[in-house]
Amino acid sequence: MDASAPSSGDSSASARFSFSPFAQHDFFTHVNQWIVDRVVRPAPETVVDLGCGPGAVTRLIVEKLDGVAGARVIGIDPSPSALARARADITAPWVEFHEGTAEHLSGLVPQADAILFLNAIHLIADKSAVLAEIRRVLKPRGRFAFNTTFFNGAYESSTSGFWRRWVVRAMQVLKERGISVHHDPLANRMQWMTPDEYGTLCRAAGLDPSTVELLRVDLPPECLADIGRFSLFIEGALPGVPLEIGSEALQLGLARALDELQLTSLPRYWLEIIAKAI
Repeated sequence: MDASAPSSGDSSASARFSFSPFAQHDFFTHVNQWIVDRVVRPAPETVVDLGCGPGAVTRLIVEKLDGVAGARVIGIDPSPSALARARADITAPWVEFHEGTAEHLSGLVPQADAILFLNAIHLIADKSAVLAEIRRVLKPRGRFAFNTTFFNGAYESSTSGFWRRWVVRAMQVLKERGISVHHDPLANRMQWMTPDEYGTLCRAAGLDPSTVELLRVDLPPECLADIGRFSLFIEGALPGVPLEIGSEALQLGLARALDELQLTSLPRYWLEIIAKAI
């Protein structure tokens, strides 16, 4: 799912507060390539990139299938602007992009051999319904894979307090400037679950989670700064604060938190799950 567009709807703001800078880091390619290498086969199959956004993962899939006669790749995303970027970047005739949501997947694509849903499942409110849609689209023994870094277990215990400290310091920056923030935990759209809870949801939908892995990544300060410029992170951490002001506060709050804790990088885990249609 494309999470690149802020609520303002302004295209220039969309570029400035998008997820794209974070996705440019090498580790982000690594956590996605890990799944692509295990799920996408060099065979004449239909592969769906659900929540394709501007096509970063789609590009990895296309590279894996390059030269395979009969292969078909379909990218699905609700954002017209993200799809426009994907279409401009990926022009292979056997790749297509369609506007739509995970909740209506079965009406958008044909039966598929593999479905990838990377870095977005935490944004889905009714995960059971979406997993049922995914199972409906998959062929018998088809493969489904997803990953997320927004799950219970993403933090190492030694640094789990950093994230709260970061937001608190950003709120202090705003207070120093006469701006108050009333933090509402329900304002954050991301839903955090444990790996076991995700596994239970998969099995209930007819998907057998054959592989469940945690990939450790060390996030440098530059990467954390990019997170602090991402619209959904800003809106979740500092609800009601304009993106420009919130982003600046988060940058200053980040510097204070890193200095106080003497951190040069921050460990974090990506949850990677691969399942087969039962």
